Amino acid sequence: MGVKMIISECHVVRVGIRKVMIECYGVLIMPLQYLRLIIIPITLQIIAVIRVFMQFVLTLLIKIATMNQVATLILSLLLITTVARAQTSGIGEVPPFVLRGYVKEMPALSLNQDFAGASFMNILHNRLNFRWNIARDWHFAAEGRNRLFYNELFNEFPMYKDILEQDPGLPDMSWVWLSKGSWIGHTNIDRFYLDWHKNNWQVRVGRQRINWGVNLVSNPNDLFNTYSFFDFDYPERPGADALRVQHFFGDMSRVQVAVSPARNSRNMVAAAMLNLNLWSYDFQALAGYYRNRLALGGGWAGNIGGAGFKGEATWFYDVEEITGTSRGNLVAAFGFDYMFGSGTYALVEFLYNGGYQRIPADGLIMITQPLRPDNIMFSEFAITLSAQQSFSSVFGGGLSLMALPDIEAAFVMPSLSYSVMPNLDLEFVSQIFIGGKDSIFEEAGSSWFIGLQYSF
Repeated sequence: MGVKMIISECHVVRVGIRKVMIECYGVLIMPLQYLRLIIIPITLQIIAVIRVFMQFVLTLLIKIATMNQVATLILSLLLITTVARAQTSGIGEVPPFVLRGYVKEMPALSLNQDFAGASFMNILHNRLNFRWNIARDWHFAAEGRNRLFYNELFNEFPMYKDILEQDPGLPDMSWVWLSKGSWIGHTNIDRFYLDWHKNNWQVRVGRQRINWGVNLVSNPNDLFNTYSFFDFDYPERPGADALRVQHFFGDMSRVQVAVSPARNSRNMVAAAMLNLNLWSYDFQALAGYYRNRLALGGGWAGNIGGAGFKGEATWFYDVEEITGTSRGNLVAAFGFDYMFGSGTYALVEFLYNGGYQRIPADGLIMITQPLRPDNIMFSEFAITLSAQQSFSSVFGGGLSLMALPDIEAAFVMPSLSYSVMPNLDLEFVSQIFIGGKDSIFEEAGSSWFIGLQYSF
């Protein structure tokens, strides 16, 4: 029997052999011979050109950002900004440079399934968000996080360093700068883009977040950046290297096209989405190409009897047939949320993950790693209940429960938060994984975190 590992944000434990689908495939409804002979070759050529252009832009920006002649660069930026502001009216009091972020200290205790075998871990987390307002219609943003981990299990599982260093984008912007015994230092940049916005048009190129999801837990419409519900310490969520063009029309409607090239063209993503507001509901429809699969989907958000009602679904279809595997699969989720008079916010969400175990996978697994939208959960079905309550203006709490009935597993996450002062927050979070035999959560145990965050 081999060994696998589940690695949480700050949690590393051993797990026995099991097969868990992380990458799968999915569906289309039109003659494939036309797609193969006409549409797909043309699309591939267009995206290849865009990929070369984006790679050039990103590489150039990174080189500029890492020049040794820092003083010359700062003076140049100040000069360009001064000229741009002098030539632009209406920019008002917007500062040319904005730097925000936070520092967070988060020790934790890890226990096994029997709530024994305690082990200590710690993470020091620093987030930096930089924005340069070049002119009225232009801005540049660079954001990232620095983390210093301590975990005694790193001595036994040094491959965690390799997992952290992985960067699926075009340029590699993830670095491990310390790896010694129980200590790992890691930096990654998840935003690095140039944005132009004028009238009803917006164009953004670089590493950015393209949020097409509607639901609060599972987002099968989110072709570009899915996120992990279990990764509570990453509210900013991942970004993707992409070119995105949006055109706004009407009161709350828009059409957008996005292309995210990849080092291997089979892994690129390209799609278009139409957003419309009709009958007091927000509707969206999408069609595109997702990692050698065709995708067709849509979503909605509205109200029924005072309760929020939203959902989304995407049908995936393999461009090339895989022997012994169904070419198509559906991933769909919908839910309700409601704000009670007492101030309690509650939601319930249901997920059908038709991509589960289409292609069994072995190897290392990060339980906080975002899964693909065509296989968005570690099970075929999931039901999530969540509630948040403010007990006072500075004190609140929450509880999330997730049941994965087909693999006989569950997840529980209670939390408490307290605002010590305007820029200083204290929180307590626990993650408890309960799994049956051969489930993804088996032996994952629980983790208990205390976080103190100072924002600036």
